[in-house]
Amino acid sequence: MKMVRFKRVVRPVAVAFGVAALAAACTTNSAPLYRIPDQAGINFRWSAEPGLGLTTDPAIVARAFMESAFISYGSLGIDSDRPEPTRYSYPGYKEAYPHFGSHEMVIGGVTMGIFSPGVTRTVGTFYAHLLELRTDESAQPQADPPEWRAVMCVWVDALDVVYKPSNAATVTKSPDGDRYSPILNIGSGPYGSGSGRTVRLTLQQPPAGHPTRLSSGEGPARYPTSNVFGEWKVTDANMTDSDADGGVLGLGQPNICADRPDNPVPPNLRNRDYKSESDTPAPTLDQYPGWPA
Repeated sequence: MKMVRFKRVVRPVAVAFGVAALAAACTTNSAPLYRIPDQAGINFRWSAEPGLGLTTDPAIVARAFMESAFISYGSLGIDSDRPEPTRYSYPGYKEAYPHFGSHEMVIGGVTMGIFSPGVTRTVGTFYAHLLELRTDESAQPQADPPEWRAVMCVWVDALDVVYKPSNAATVTKSPDGDRYSPILNIGSGPYGSGSGRTVRLTLQQPPAGHPTRLSSGEGPARYPTSNVFGEWKVTDANMTDSDADGGVLGLGQPNICADRPDNPVPPNLRNRDYKSESDTPAPTLDQYPGWPA
């Protein structure tokens, strides 16, 4: 039998590490960043009660969850009344989303169908106000890691949808230009439209020793381009109707955001007849506090 000898090839360690480092860098840099769907031409504008920071760790997670919930809900069309994760959701939303049936938020009576048939674009300003953010001291025994309770008001009355002209399947403008229609927001009001809705979230902090912060939570960008949830989880989510009593969606909890005197929506955009059309869109204000570029 003829013995075959293999020649051992020894590569310089520096070269081996250099190639590995270059490959890792190429992989990292080539990973595509998240981009919001072009049809979602809305900006999210947040405010908060005195003393509540919009860029604290739990506030960043609460904001990202709410923003992604409406993007996700809008991309589901009429298939679901829950903001289930889709390919248009913010990075990390799928892992943070509560998959426990009744613990999922229901968004009923709102036409946020960004990708619904005939809709070419949704524009305007989504207003939101952080009312409360605290650790859950009622948990017995105390949760470890701790849970947070977030309560916020959201207003969708300053949003419009742009419908594709029925006589032209491939264009987005009619002879008279785009026509804008207010989104449907069922509740009180002269046209069956409502105002603010109350959202209540329960947030689970990452385990001890794990990072709780992945973003500064502010900047010039309209949306986060990478995961800002980390290991945070949303274990419970609830949204009321726009009726004062919370309606069927409120699960017995009142809508404390109905008819608030500090409603940020311009008066001329409140309680609009969703069946009406205009050639002037609801203003899309700059996002605040925004996200890092």
